[in-house]
Amino acid sequence: MVSWYLFDFAQALAAVNITLYFSQWAVVERNVPDFWFAFPFIFVTVILIFLLPYLGALSDRKGSHYRLYYFSSLLAIISIIGMYLSGRYISGPFLGVFAALLFYGLYQFFLQMSVLPYSAFIKYISKPEEYGKISGLGYAFGQAGWIAGLLLTLPIILHENYFGDARLFTLVPATVGFIVFALPSFFTLRFPIPPAPPKENEPPKGLLVFWHNLKESRKYPGVLPLLVAFYFFSDAIVTLTLFAAIFLQNVFDVGDTLKAVIFILVEVGFLIGAFVAGPICDRRGYRSTLLISLSVTSLSVAVLAFAPSVSWCYVLFSIFGLGIGFVYTITRAYLASLVPQSETGTYFGLYVFAERFSSIIGPTVWSLLVWFFAAHSPFNYRLAAFGMSILVAVGILFLVILKRGPIIKEL
Repeated sequence: MVSWYLFDFAQALAAVNITLYFSQWAVVERNVPDFWFAFPFIFVTVILIFLLPYLGALSDRKGSHYRLYYFSSLLAIISIIGMYLSGRYISGPFLGVFAALLFYGLYQFFLQMSVLPYSAFIKYISKPEEYGKISGLGYAFGQAGWIAGLLLTLPIILHENYFGDARLFTLVPATVGFIVFALPSFFTLRFPIPPAPPKENEPPKGLLVFWHNLKESRKYPGVLPLLVAFYFFSDAIVTLTLFAAIFLQNVFDVGDTLKAVIFILVEVGFLIGAFVAGPICDRRGYRSTLLISLSVTSLSVAVLAFAPSVSWCYVLFSIFGLGIGFVYTITRAYLASLVPQSETGTYFGLYVFAERFSSIIGPTVWSLLVWFFAAHSPFNYRLAAFGMSILVAVGILFLVILKRGPIIKEL
């Protein structure tokens, strides 16, 4: 079980440096427009929309969760190496950035593919009454990885004169950490998972399985409304996280050191939220706890959008981190409680789909608002951030009408 936690820690070491420093290397240093930085993210998501539910259902039928996890994680690591090498060594003002963004898209593709079996493993390593606790500990390890990743590369940023392209060079130690801490999971999570028993009506082959799985989700009340709500609030959270460093740069002209401090505050809040959310939602119920957490998150983002000074960001980003720590912990545990073990791949495929599909609308809305109101900078970035609070509020509306589904009791 420890190795399951460690993978979340490992991938976070790289993710935080890509989010904070690689984004600025591309947009600020190489003058890539926000949209073109977001485009690989969006393009990959379009592919994953139908592919992930298909792979989830296929993994259930074949019992191949580990195989998907192993190869997708390995290819994600290779993609990060490609990001650094192409950005550092391919000559030309645009070719190197183009190649690095191409590998960035591949990294997003394979990392999100690995999240599918990783999330499904929770049904095999946890008791039903502890889904919240185990989910929370997993996210807590992940946020500890974000904090450790920032501390790991902070000396590089503080002594950037000693490194060529210091923001890009942060990928080197982050990737080494990813490999070291992910390695145990490649051995210990290799437990046998029996193929799911054949159904009377076999699902269609290929990409049509997505629509089939959505239709079949109605068998388990609460699953489809939860996924729709998750789509909207994850949309806002993912987008704000993706553009947070650029928001701080353009609105408050914050240096990299202060950005790192703010990111650490977010991750400390996330870690605390994830750690305490599990036991709370196991006792108090998933839906009501999730509703409160989303309300706090939406309010913190709305106030952050129009914060008068950077000092407000320390408090508001901390509250934002605490809120999303609760949100993600509860959502994963809630879904696990609603579906049977034999169909975890299928429905966590839809779960990852909902999270990835949100990466289309959110970054697009952000980029369009920034572009359309470019003449009113930095108000355009404030407006884009406020738009994310609206998306969280839309997710809350779906939870208000969400019917409580029965908890699946494992035999």
